[in-house]
Amino acid sequence: MWLNKKAGEKVLSIYLFIIYIIVAIGIVSGVLLFYGALDIREVEAEVLTDKVIDCLTEQGKLKTGVLEWENLDNCKFNFKDNSQKYDGEEQYYVQIEFYDFDNSKEIRSSIEKGRKDFFQYCELDGDKLPKCNMKEIYILNNGDKILLRIYSVVGKVAKNE
Repeated sequence: MWLNKKAGEKVLSIYLFIIYIIVAIGIVSGVLLFYGALDIREVEAEVLTDKVIDCLTEQGKLKTGVLEWENLDNCKFNFKDNSQKYDGEEQYYVQIEFYDFDNSKEIRSSIEKGRKDFFQYCELDGDKLPKCNMKEIYILNNGDKILLRIYSVVGKVAKNE
């Protein structure tokens, strides 16, 4: 009965080693997240695009009156970042273009909101440049097919970086 004591300790030491690995991975992940080593601006731009789509459409149809909107105030987005790093400056930009289904070259109408100067960086690559997202969807408006092209840009690059 007492002869298998060493084998039992070996099994427990394997589990203890696995627990140490899990704790170490947790600590490293927490430090990386806390110090911002991960750039989530591209994901944030995708989420912003999806939120804009949710605001403009309902069950695959354009909400009533959207084509007459001059801005996105009806969506109640706050594009300002009130953290100490940005002092309430706008850090987002959204541009929505509406096209007829048959003529995707001529803009029917457009809406924009936010910091427009970020849009010029969408064609460029770099860690210190705003991140962009573009999505196209087809929707219905009173039986007419419409193409929505949505550009979302997230800046969040500090002035002194």
